Amino acid sequence: MHEFLHVLLEAFIDTTKVLPFLFIVYYIIELIEFKCAISFKNNKFLKGKSGPVFGSIIGCVPQCGFSIISTDMYSKKYISIGTLIAVYIATSDEALPLMLSEPKFIPWMFLLIAIKVVFGIAVGYLSIVLYKLIFKKKVEVHENHDHHYHNDEHDHEEHDDHEEVSFGGCCNHSVETKSYDWKHPLLHCLKISAFIFAINLIFTCITHIWIGEERLANFLNGSLALQPILAVLVGLIPNCASSVAITKLFMLGGLSFGSLVAGLSVNAGIGLVVLFKQNKNWKENLFIIIMMIVPSLMLGYALNFI
Repeated sequence: MHEFLHVLLEAFIDTTKVLPFLFIVYYIIELIEFKCAISFKNNKFLKGKSGPVFGSIIGCVPQCGFSIISTDMYSKKYISIGTLIAVYIATSDEALPLMLSEPKFIPWMFLLIAIKVVFGIAVGYLSIVLYKLIFKKKVEVHENHDHHYHNDEHDHEEHDDHEEVSFGGCCNHSVETKSYDWKHPLLHCLKISAFIFAINLIFTCITHIWIGEERLANFLNGSLALQPILAVLVGLIPNCASSVAITKLFMLGGLSFGSLVAGLSVNAGIGLVVLFKQNKNWKENLFIIIMMIVPSLMLGYALNFI
């Protein structure tokens, strides 16, 4: 009992150390999302041939809002399937704030961003090519101001003027809002801190009480071949807790870097929920999921065995 209380205290102290930093970071992220959401939705580059490039770059901002907005844009055919997948892959949700909270992981964070941005661009363009081959139809990119584009845009303008669509983010806050929500960063910070505390507590119990560090190290080394698969399965869970779990396990030494990249590359969060809600074409949705899973697993294994 005394040992468990010691572990509980240790997990609590580790969590409170990062709480002030996360609080500041989430306020900054919320401000970026609020300021950029409208310009993101109206960005002409996202609608052209360079869509996957700009989608991947913008998608690396650690917030669920951009994946949700891009999903809504795709359901209305404002962006290509490649741009949507690029945003999904580049998004890292809670990984960046967590890594920023510990200086020794900042180089890993920059490496993660670089890999995911390049990977998102590559898979985005590959998705466009494969989509054309599989579905035998042209992907509408809407980059040129042709007659068809203006007609499509006009149809949706009428809908947007009379009915404002609002999607709930990971904490049930409105993603598309006209006013800055100062309460959400605080609530989000507390929610993520609770996840961090739970993971710290469980992992510390495993290493200090239940299994031991040496046995755990041997198990992790022996399960390297399964780690990317397990990370991808966790990453597909549409909740910010999944990215917290994957990132914290990596930071605690329980997950390889390749598995981290694989898990976070499929971690589109609430965006996937909105996709299945907005886009009724299940074949397209299945194609999007496969184009996230298969390349992410391949990259994860490649990084693990380099």
